[in-house]
Amino acid sequence: MKNCVEYLITVNYGLSDVAAQEIYSITHRKPEIHDNYVRVYGSIEDAYKLIFWGRTIHRVLLILDEGVFEDLNDLGKKVSTFPYADIYPKGAKFKLRTVRFGTHSFTSLDANRIVGGYINNTLRGLGLEPKVDLTNPDVEFVLRIVNDRYIFTVNLVGEGLHRRMYRKYKHPASIKTSIAASMILMSGWSNEPFIDPMAGGGTIPIEAAMLKYNFAPGLYRQSHPLVKLKLFDLDEYLDYRRKALEARVNEKIDIPIIYNDISKKYLEGAMINAYSAGVYRYIDFLCADARLLHKYLELGRGSIAVMNPPYGIRMTRMKVLPNLYRDVVASLVSLGVSKLVSITARWREMVGACEENGLGLRSMRRVLHGKLTTFIIICES
Repeated sequence: MKNCVEYLITVNYGLSDVAAQEIYSITHRKPEIHDNYVRVYGSIEDAYKLIFWGRTIHRVLLILDEGVFEDLNDLGKKVSTFPYADIYPKGAKFKLRTVRFGTHSFTSLDANRIVGGYINNTLRGLGLEPKVDLTNPDVEFVLRIVNDRYIFTVNLVGEGLHRRMYRKYKHPASIKTSIAASMILMSGWSNEPFIDPMAGGGTIPIEAAMLKYNFAPGLYRQSHPLVKLKLFDLDEYLDYRRKALEARVNEKIDIPIIYNDISKKYLEGAMINAYSAGVYRYIDFLCADARLLHKYLELGRGSIAVMNPPYGIRMTRMKVLPNLYRDVVASLVSLGVSKLVSITARWREMVGACEENGLGLRSMRRVLHGKLTTFIIICES
């Protein structure tokens, strides 16, 4: 294969433009934006950069083939023409995972079985001695089918990169790390005091500290599956890993990153996560009522707040949300917060709370957080 390849990078639905901006900043290549993924041409070296530095992305998939197909046998024959000897290590274990959109006469399991059989026979015919392993493969092929089109890829990262591996404490309503990182980037935060007033398991302040002190999120994994592919060089991978580790800023900067939560249990869990991430000393931890923060803190005008407050999914809690949101925003504004970025399923209540406290709505976007429809709202004075 040539050094110029194309990647399909999966992202959060509703945040593909944010991810595309980050990808451009990492690779200096302009991505093509879709609803929940982006595509970008790049070099082999770009894969190393993306897997170590991507904060807003999930999976990095190398595109092997794409086109239209008539049925699964036709699709199996088409993916069999790929020059597998260029990437597939002899004796490796593989699996095929199908992601399907649209109406078809077959299931994803049918595609895995039939197309996977063609791949297996092709690899055997090339003398590559493949083994099928559905639980712990060395190589995971991913087949994306949309109506009568397909994109055939290989997964370079394994589990989605939003699984940072530093999380030891599992908060019951934790925000996805890639969404947290996206919100921080959207806030435009630079040198202002930063606070998450209802921080739970600590994801937002931890991600903020990682960004400010240049901690590459890919370093929380011991390795990545791409090192098993012949296309990539282990020594180059280790060199990029070393450079990412050396890029960390070790000296504390005089910019406060504040964690707050009313729950002592959540505070202790967040501290565990911050220790695991290596950023504990960069975060100031507080256990207080978010409605009364002005009694404990002084931040100054121009401060930024990023938060994932309760959504009030339970009916008994929905009644208190307007007052809760209003009082928390009022406390933040009294501290000097002039920009608030919040994710919630109850956007009307949050916008109303902000406007009541002098923060006007600047932007709002719909974002899927798992299967839940939420909105990221940016308000500022």
